[in-house]
Amino acid sequence: MRPRIVLDASAAVHLVLAGPHAPVLRDQLEETAVVLAPDLFTAEVANSLWKYVKAGSLSQEKAIELLGRALALVEVLVPSPELAVEALATAAKAGHPVYDLLYAVLARRHSVPLLTMDGTLAKRLRAMDIETLCPLLSS
Repeated sequence: MRPRIVLDASAAVHLVLAGPHAPVLRDQLEETAVVLAPDLFTAEVANSLWKYVKAGSLSQEKAIELLGRALALVEVLVPSPELAVEALATAAKAGHPVYDLLYAVLARRHSVPLLTMDGTLAKRLRAMDIETLCPLLSS
């Protein structure tokens, strides 16, 4: 069993919406003792689900239910201010948005993988020697 993993919003939303890679994501989480995320995770998941409501793909009630399920996947939400300076410095160097790098910094600090459905982010982080698990990419 893996001691920890960082879960990003893209993976959480994919999982609760039962996307095609949900079983792989679920397996990764079941093999992990503690799931971490920056507190930005809450807003990102809620916003993603809102987009489905806005598009007419989900009812508001279903989106709220799925938000609860997604939030329940994470045991530890780390305050973004604890990660922001390092994320900003990394973003400036890498040319990538700070909000994604909050997850990366958290993974790097704990020497654990980041579980994501964002293939572009996974490739970028792998180039930065930050371990990522992304079902869209081969390991």
